[in-house]
Amino acid sequence: MIPLYILGLLLRFGPQHGYQIKKLMEEQLEDFTQIKLPTVYYHLEKMEAVGYITAQREKQGARPEKTIYQVSTTGEDKFKELLQQTLNIEYRPTFDIDGTFYFSDYLENNELIKSLSSHIAKLQKILSSLEAHRNETIRYIPEEYKTTANIIFEHHLFHYRAELAWAEKSFKSLKEDKFNGKNENH
Repeated sequence: MIPLYILGLLLRFGPQHGYQIKKLMEEQLEDFTQIKLPTVYYHLEKMEAVGYITAQREKQGARPEKTIYQVSTTGEDKFKELLQQTLNIEYRPTFDIDGTFYFSDYLENNELIKSLSSHIAKLQKILSSLEAHRNETIRYIPEEYKTTANIIFEHHLFHYRAELAWAEKSFKSLKEDKFNGKNENH
């Protein structure tokens, strides 16, 4: 997904140097991506090597040389291909915590309850922050991007709300579990 985002940002915002691309990713994409920003430079080098982007070195006065990246025609074609690929992805989420519940007979219920309580608090904080960011973003973005921005925010809010509902229900089930004394044999 990183090449898709790099190409898309360069197409939307024009030629940029690596630091500007990282900054745009932080500002524009952090709500719905999990990109490790140090990997941006690695991807820029690879994308330049295969011809998706071109790089021009510029020196301004006494400042260090900067590399400015721009999308090539091949890169535009690749970007469109990547967009089409993402539309055809089969949705099948996985949840690492399910493995913990599968082997929960090796844990005390208190540990599960404490972990879920922490998870609930984190989810509530994330939801609050994401909703506030959506409200702020929608006020300032151009009208032509508002519908799709709302779609993206709602997609993530929907999943966080569903995760919160699951965590709260699971928390309640564990608190009511008549086998709270289990796990003493492990």
